[in-house]
Amino acid sequence: MVRSMAKEELIRHGCLWAGNVREAFETFESVVICADDREKMTAFFNRVLSANEDVIYADFYYPVLEEEQRQKFLSGLDGRQMAVLRRMETESGQIYYRADREIMEFLLEITVAGWLFSTFYLVHKKALIWGNYNMEFPVFCESREVLSWYTELAEECGLECHE
Repeated sequence: MVRSMAKEELIRHGCLWAGNVREAFETFESVVICADDREKMTAFFNRVLSANEDVIYADFYYPVLEEEQRQKFLSGLDGRQMAVLRRMETESGQIYYRADREIMEFLLEITVAGWLFSTFYLVHKKALIWGNYNMEFPVFCESREVLSWYTELAEECGLECHE
């Protein structure tokens, strides 16, 4: 079982954090990465996970949905996605998780599909990648140097980058 955690624990793990996307744009260096297909975005996120020494955190808002919203969300999942969800502790009402490759891919799938949006928190190469519509993901970093690293990686994966 992958336990959930509070925002304070996420921050203690060294993650950047912003209360909303506007605050993130005002606080951090940023670029928006865009893909024309899921495979390119998945390839990017898999390389991001590896570069961050397999330590990635993400928010997942399912635990705070109303029961009707939960049922609607569940009805859209396939068997594999349900198996991933069952691995995640969702009863505490906390929304942050350490994400292994399987959980990260699940959260990316549901974000790209527009079911629930997740933000991904990276520690080793410190960044926030904010889930968004139409496979456009703002990337936020504390420094231009780290942002350039993510931009180059995105371009290597065939993604477009816009400032």
